[in-house]
Amino acid sequence: MLKEKSEVGQIIQNICKLVQTQFNTQIQVFRTDNGTEFFNKTVGNFFIENGIVHQSSCVNSPQQNGIAERKNRHLLEVARALLFSTNVPKYLWGEAILTAAHLINRMRSRVLKFQTPLHSFLKYFPITSVLSDLPLKIFGCTTFVHEHKHLGKLEPRAIKCVFIGYSSSQKGYKCFDPNTKKIFVTMDVTFFENKSFFGNDHLRGGKQMKILLNCLKT
Repeated sequence: MLKEKSEVGQIIQNICKLVQTQFNTQIQVFRTDNGTEFFNKTVGNFFIENGIVHQSSCVNSPQQNGIAERKNRHLLEVARALLFSTNVPKYLWGEAILTAAHLINRMRSRVLKFQTPLHSFLKYFPITSVLSDLPLKIFGCTTFVHEHKHLGKLEPRAIKCVFIGYSSSQKGYKCFDPNTKKIFVTMDVTFFENKSFFGNDHLRGGKQMKILLNCLKT
């Protein structure tokens, strides 16, 4: 996840290498806005060395980059709904964005003739190992991660955490312990999807979210 704008150059290089390795194709045009992080020697030299054309929108003309702007707004709206409906604090906004992208890719789209982006993607790349097929869970719900370390007979066997999404590098759920600031990636976890981790009340909008997840599964 991007922490500082100075990391943009390395992230761009990583994305281009990922596309080339996993999907056997080469990025030909890279389109951005006029952010200064996209215009530096590192990024410029990388584009030149790899024959990539760098296009940018004009100053104060976000409409020229309309597709990206609309998708950014879509991601933010879904992430905001996830945070609000489950009382998750804003410092976990990055995980909410990643979860929003995970869910959007599994939602039917009218633009895609009511297919999901994931389904359309698999038509072109039927054999890929970069996608997760884990059952969907409610973001922000209470979880108990099973502890496998050797503990005393009277020590707890599970750690209370909050569910924050799906791992992109392992087949497991991401659970966060606010006390230790540790993220667990595991399949050995018990979910309480009707109970928000942050707050004593039941999940606000939890019923609606459960209906949405059920729709995504069909």
